Formats: sequence, structure tokens, C-alpha cells
Amino acid sequence: MKKIITLLILLYSFVNIVNADSWTQKSNIGGRYGAVGFSIGSKGYIGTGYNNNFLKDFWEWDQSTNVWTQKADFGGIPRDGAVGFSIGAKGYIGVGHDSSSNYQDFWEWDQSTNVWTQKADFGGGIRWNPRGFSIGTKGYIGTGEDSLYRQDFWEWDQSTNVWTQKTAFGGIARSVDVAFSIGTKGYIGTGWNGVTCIQDFWEWNQSTNVWTQKADFGGGLRREAVGFSIGTKGYIGTGWNGVIYKLDFWEWDQSTNVWIQKADFGGVARTSAVGFSIGTKGYIGTGYNVLNDFWEWNSTTTSMNEVIEQNEVSVYPNPVNDFLNIHISKNKLNEELIIIDMSGKEVYKKMISGLDNRIDISKLSNGIYIYQLRNINEKFQGKFLIEK
Repeated sequence: MKKIITLLILLYSFVNIVNADSWTQKSNIGGRYGAVGFSIGSKGYIGTGYNNNFLKDFWEWDQSTNVWTQKADFGGIPRDGAVGFSIGAKGYIGVGHDSSSNYQDFWEWDQSTNVWTQKADFGGGIRWNPRGFSIGTKGYIGTGEDSLYRQDFWEWDQSTNVWTQKTAFGGIARSVDVAFSIGTKGYIGTGWNGVTCIQDFWEWNQSTNVWTQKADFGGGLRREAVGFSIGTKGYIGTGWNGVIYKLDFWEWDQSTNVWIQKADFGGVARTSAVGFSIGTKGYIGTGYNVLNDFWEWNSTTTSMNEVIEQNEVSVYPNPVNDFLNIHISKNKLNEELIIIDMSGKEVYKKMISGLDNRIDISKLSNGIYIYQLRNINEKFQGKFLIEK
């Protein structure tokens, strides 16, 4: 017998949410691209980069006052293409290049004293446009260029000031990719290999030193994008796909390995920007060509109880073997239906309208699938099972 299962009681007790996310412009910072950024507590930091000159200035943004304050200049030579991250109350910037030299130096900034101290040079040698992140008291740098594209991956111990080489990045050698961490896992994806943009996405396990490929980035081929994490979600947006600059923004769920598109970045499309998170907010700013704007992303999560009253969506039969029926009790125009398998791959996409829609899923294999329904005002998703 066919069962009508609403979004409130989806198969396998899947919890649905709708995200009303938006971008708000904050105070501008001096224009640049190819800079580095990270956060410490409720403060964000942007430094180095290029604005027709190579830069070494370093700025602090206060989330509570929305004010930028210049701090002590970066301790090394002015540069772009560097890497930055934070560990505790310390910030780190290293490697990069300028018009005549490439660097492997690595510097620590103390938030309490506003002093830069040089640490051990990066273990992988000279490097520009690599990516880095921190997990606990360890910092990590990998990929990038040193006349060749690289995939080596290095760990720096804050307590010993020693670099140790770890298992090479699982994907092909690349540069201008994105990286962030979630818990004890690190993530690297997208980028440029000297021939083409890339969209693969990889997870590194700190405890096992093993790389595992995850679902490809949902926005397609991309280089010089921005990446950061909030809680158990990762985010990638902006950048270049080899043809045009982009302003799309995507969320990756660590628990489901699924990418979901969020509200487009609030500024103009760009590449070589800076991104970081503070608490539950994300931030993107600067970028090519010498942009100075700075934006905050906020996602407000609400219960599907509120959404179901407006939409009253039903999906049946569930399990299904040939045709999936989607009923929306209030007529909605131009709903985008996307079906994603549990590896994160998009397997079906169609615009639907009206109250009742019959979707042919007979060519899909047995298994659990996620469906997403989106229109200009709302986004929500659920699960269904194909069982033949």
C-alpha cells in the first residue's frame, strides 16, 4: 500500500531544516587580493596581498564594533600567495612570493603582545599559493607551487616548532585550492593543476594520517575560491571556473557528505578573496581586482514545522520503484527539484510547477536518496528510498 510521508516523518527519522541565509556588507578594508585571513576568538584578521604593490600590513576586525584596526606589520617581506591560520591566541603567516623571490619563512603573531616572531621555515621549502589549516595545537600546510605543482603535506607542532611530513595529499598536485578543518579532520579541494580547474574534495584524518575522497564540490570546476568551516559544515564560494568569476556559495555537510547551494555571495563575483568564520558567522572580503569590500554571511535555521504549514509537501510512495509523486498543496511556480545520491552526486534535476508532479526515477539504482526543493524564497530537503 502506498504511504504518504510528509517532511515531518521522513524515512530513517531524517530531520529536515530550511535555511534562510543572507549576506550583509560590513566595514571595508584596504583593497587587495591574494591576501591571507584567519580568526582568533571574536576578531578577524587580514594581511599581506597585492594592490599594485606587495603588502605586509596586518589588520584586525572586531565583530562587536565592526571596526578595522591596523596592527603590527607582518614580520616578513611584503608578499602575496602566502598561507595563514590560527592556533589558540596565536596567528601564523608563511611562505608566498613577490615579483623577484619565493619564500619559505613562517611567522607567529601573538594577539596579546602584537609582536611577530619568526619560527622554523616551512618544511616543504619555498612555496606560493599553498593552503593550510589547524587542528588542535598543530598547523598544516600542503599543495601549492615551487615551479612545479605540489601535493606534499606538512604538520607543524606549536610546542616543538618542528615540521613533519605527513601522507601526501590524496588528489593530484595543485595550487590555489581551498582548505579548512572540522574537528580532527582536515579538508582540501578544488584548485588548479596547471592545465585545468579542479572540483574534487578530500578529507584527511589526523589520527590515521589517511586521505579519503569525498563528494566533489557542488559548484563544479573552481580555482582561487574561498573556504572555511562553521561547526560541522564546510563552505566554499567565489573563485573562477576557467571562464567566468563566480559568486555562488555552497555548504558541505560532514555527516551526509552532501553539498547544498546557499545564498549567492553578496558582493560582485571575484577570485583570490579571503574568508574565515567567527562563531556561527562566515566572512568573505577583498579579492581581484583590488577589491576592498567585506561581507558577513548569516544562516538562520528554523524548524520544518514552520515550513510544512506553508508548503505541506508530500512524497509518495516511499519506498518507491518507478515513479515518485511530489504533492505541494499550495501552488508554487518554478520549484527546482534536485535528487542526490548518498555519495553526494547529483543524479536528477528538473524544474517543476503546480500541485502534483510525477517523477520517473526508474533508471536510478536501489538506495537512499536526498531530494531538494528550492524556489526563490525557500529551500528544504528530504529522503526517500528506491527499492525494486
